Amino acid sequence: MRAVRIGLPIAVLFVVASAAAVAVPLVRASMSASAPDERTAAAVEQFVCAQVASSIDDYCDRIAEDLGRRMPVTDDDRVAAQPRRQALLDGFVRVLGADCPGPLEPCRLPATTPEEVRQALIAAGFNDPVVRPARYTDPAPAGAILYAVRVGRACLLGHVRSETAAPPLIVGRLPHESCLSP
Repeated sequence: MRAVRIGLPIAVLFVVASAAAVAVPLVRASMSASAPDERTAAAVEQFVCAQVASSIDDYCDRIAEDLGRRMPVTDDDRVAAQPRRQALLDGFVRVLGADCPGPLEPCRLPATTPEEVRQALIAAGFNDPVVRPARYTDPAPAGAILYAVRVGRACLLGHVRSETAAPPLIVGRLPHESCLSP
């Protein structure tokens, strides 16, 4: 009898808490729903990441987390960003002396600073680039120079490290509409 008196309130509490756990997000979502985005979203976002197996830098996990926070990029946005990605790489060639074999291959370049990367992006026609050393929470390897520029409704996000510039990714904007936190 004592077990029933203790177990029944616990069971009721569990049912109420479970119902609240389901109902609260649904109510919040219905109250904060805005007009649907008219753009056609890409069905799948994919990326490939490689890191040294013995590395303690969880770079690939940070990229996945960052991509999960960003708005989706439509196929139209991605196509529109392609020429701007090439312009960015051309700026690296002209200003930094980089050797960029193709838009999806890493560029080789001399050691550089964040200010030199910023100047290359400005020379490539990007007015307000965000360039800074990567933080431990950023989607870049430890010690890299991280940069982002806006291209229409999308962003180009990349990093320079150890005399190599990774090909810039075409990604969506962050929830606060920027490409990278300053």
